[in-house]
Amino acid sequence: MTPPFTQSGNPLRVNLSSEELSSLYNDLRFEFGPYVVTPERASGLRPILALADKDIKEHELEVARITKHLRIIQKETKRLKTQRAALLSLLSPMRRLPNETLLRIFEHACDINLLQCYPWMSSDNRPPTDLTSPAITYLPAMAISSVCNRWRTLALSLPGLWANLKVEIHTISGCEAEYPADFVDTVTRHLERSGDWPLRLDLDIQGDIPGNCEAGFPSLTQLTRHAWHWKMFKYLGDSPLNWYRILSELRFPLLEELDIVRNFSSDELDRFEHCPKLRAISASWLKDPTSRVLYNQLDHLDFTHLDFINELSATDFVDALHICSHLKSLEIGSITASPQNADLEQGGLGTWPNITSLTMATSASDPVFSSFNFPSLNNLVLYDVIGRRWQADTFVSFVSRSSCTITTFTLRGALFVSDLDLVAALRVMPTLSHFEVDFEVDEYRQPQNPFTSHFFSSLTHRAHESSSISLVPKLHSFRLRYESTDAFDDAAFVGMIQSRWFKPGSDLSAEMSAMGRSSIRSAVLKFTSREANTDIYKPLRILDAEGLRVVVTGTNGVWQV
Repeated sequence: MTPPFTQSGNPLRVNLSSEELSSLYNDLRFEFGPYVVTPERASGLRPILALADKDIKEHELEVARITKHLRIIQKETKRLKTQRAALLSLLSPMRRLPNETLLRIFEHACDINLLQCYPWMSSDNRPPTDLTSPAITYLPAMAISSVCNRWRTLALSLPGLWANLKVEIHTISGCEAEYPADFVDTVTRHLERSGDWPLRLDLDIQGDIPGNCEAGFPSLTQLTRHAWHWKMFKYLGDSPLNWYRILSELRFPLLEELDIVRNFSSDELDRFEHCPKLRAISASWLKDPTSRVLYNQLDHLDFTHLDFINELSATDFVDALHICSHLKSLEIGSITASPQNADLEQGGLGTWPNITSLTMATSASDPVFSSFNFPSLNNLVLYDVIGRRWQADTFVSFVSRSSCTITTFTLRGALFVSDLDLVAALRVMPTLSHFEVDFEVDEYRQPQNPFTSHFFSSLTHRAHESSSISLVPKLHSFRLRYESTDAFDDAAFVGMIQSRWFKPGSDLSAEMSAMGRSSIRSAVLKFTSREANTDIYKPLRILDAEGLRVVVTGTNGVWQV
């Protein structure tokens, strides 16, 4: 066996395996008694112990030297890894993207920057947005600017990333709570970096009623200093907006959209009289003969913020249409029932040729469909809020009477319509190209499921059937979100899609086009309460290869052909 060596390269001076030391070691180890350790043996052992101490010291010095060298190597290895990562990043596919493309991606990622007071000072009411992740994840513009030098440079060069703000504030005793200065600084930083870019502001103020507060509202003050480039302003709060005394005598030269979720009086809108570009208003109150708002310049009007207590009366609705004489888009939540609806009947049928888009609760559909004509209507959205049955005959009469060409039709909520009524409604929309349904289930009410085998059979194209007989012959896209657990005829759905697909450039496509039929281009089916049987939908893979987009999702995941 090769003896170990010291730092100098010489063999160790103490080696228990040597004959001389091994004999002495065994004698002292196995002999006992007062005469075992004789002076001669002790004198022979002490020099050996001294030599062992020298060997230990040399080993400790060697360990220290090697440890120091190891640390140097580890530090150098870490530096090399960092440099390698930096060099490898130069080959990253991300670097192939031009700045223009990367900025477009950033724009989609920074749709909203949430600025919420922290900590939230109310123990009774939770904040409007429940933060389940670190705060930086709700500030995409700031997060992007913290990744690398290139991303930071790009983020700072595009003020639009910083111009989409949602601000949530809680007041105590009518004053803005004593939050850390970081909150106001963060608001200020976003406003400064937004430059003169049109600002989209969603403001939510909760808490006590404002009073005489010397502390004021520092974050609101910062926001109002930039009112000159507000493009969209939305307010939701526990108190009227004008009680905060922050909008007096302000001008909004760029404001186009105004959304007051809960305005307590119509004069609250007078704060926005200086808005030459205002085109859209969402509010609970509108009609006011003395109002200074330029209603005749509006393109869009939204009454969906009204609740069941403060429903829109028929008279208010008619007056709003007269006041806003240039409307193109209208959203209605609900209209009170008779006797106020008699005003509509007494006034006869009203024709509003400018309206092209209408979004309406089914509870308001009957009085509107029976009393108005919208000959230019091309986009119709109906949704359910209180479980009222949709009268299909009234709708059919409305479409026929208005002679409108509806191209986009959307249904949402717990539908109370039969398959026969839905087919009858589609029958009077031969120009329909986009049909979307979000079918929900209400545990307290039992909505009627119109998506039966008969419905899909009615939508199925049949050979040599003329476009005048075929149901919605121009349909390009069909999207169905199905929440119900009721039976669903998957095979009928697949057959319907197959019958509506004509391969581009084929003789069949030319023949169908000559007959006035269009090929479907997109079909989306989303099950939220059941699995999607992929075997049944396999025939659609052939259509996918030919160019049709089909997406089927279920509780078992996403299946995209």
